[in-house]
Amino acid sequence: MPENENLMIAKARDGDRVALNALVSSHWPSIYRLALAKTGNPEDAQEIAQDTFLRALAALPRYKETNATFKTYLSRITLNLITDYYRKRGRAPQVVDITEYNEPIIDTNSRPEEAAVSAERREEVVRLLALLPDEQRQVIELRIIQGLAVADVARIMGKSGAAIKMLQQRALKKLKDLFTENGITGGEAGAG
Repeated sequence: MPENENLMIAKARDGDRVALNALVSSHWPSIYRLALAKTGNPEDAQEIAQDTFLRALAALPRYKETNATFKTYLSRITLNLITDYYRKRGRAPQVVDITEYNEPIIDTNSRPEEAAVSAERREEVVRLLALLPDEQRQVIELRIIQGLAVADVARIMGKSGAAIKMLQQRALKKLKDLFTENGITGGEAGAG
């Protein structure tokens, strides 16, 4: 995809609307999920995602191909916009249940009582995730929830790859300890 994506970026830079639309449609879902996970508000998330693409497209003539993916570039813009979003409101980011944004809206396979238990488990996992230090939580969100590579997360957070791996390792150990302390087993944690 990177070679094809670089070709789409070059075409979009030259004004090709089909390439531009392809870039937006391929990256919109992950950028929107990131914004929604950080804001907890669909309208604000949509606005942040739109602003991300507007800024990225305005800067496209100056965009330089690097080892970072275009998704990483967009994620960095999104995180900056989210920081601005909270700075303007004078408050810290809200912790929300990010797992629900990676799942289908309607789960046709579960019965209502199973869905209620699953929702409770997701809420508990999100509550425990919120107990992590900020950098550890951000690494988990970017690496595990967004699925970004170590190198991409390192660029976004301004750290070395080794530092990201260490933060992730510590975060996962801390989460495992929190799960154990709160009686959540591996099967239950994976249910949400």
